[in-house]
Amino acid sequence: MPIVTLETIGSDCFYQSITMNGSGFNKDAKSLPSGVELVHNSEYKVDMAHFNGFSSRASGSLGASQPSAAVLRMALERTGGVRSYTVPDELSMESLIKFAGGC
Repeated sequence: MPIVTLETIGSDCFYQSITMNGSGFNKDAKSLPSGVELVHNSEYKVDMAHFNGFSSRASGSLGASQPSAAVLRMALERTGGVRSYTVPDELSMESLIKFAGGC
């Protein structure tokens, strides 16, 4: 059974990193958004996205500049896989309100 991850667009370092490794669609091109640099971790043999700034509103409390190389390697090797997705800030906030029982 896969694990599903969600990040907001603009602070999605895990999603960007997943796409550049394993069977990710970006494994060859390694194309990253403006302001995001490629960092290679030789110990875990993974390429990671390093954010120099954030455009997501969630970055103040949830944003990480890059994922943990060990966690990224574990996700790539996990039986059942890890599916990583991004969502806009507005959808994330609306979902949180609905989950909390609001409007």
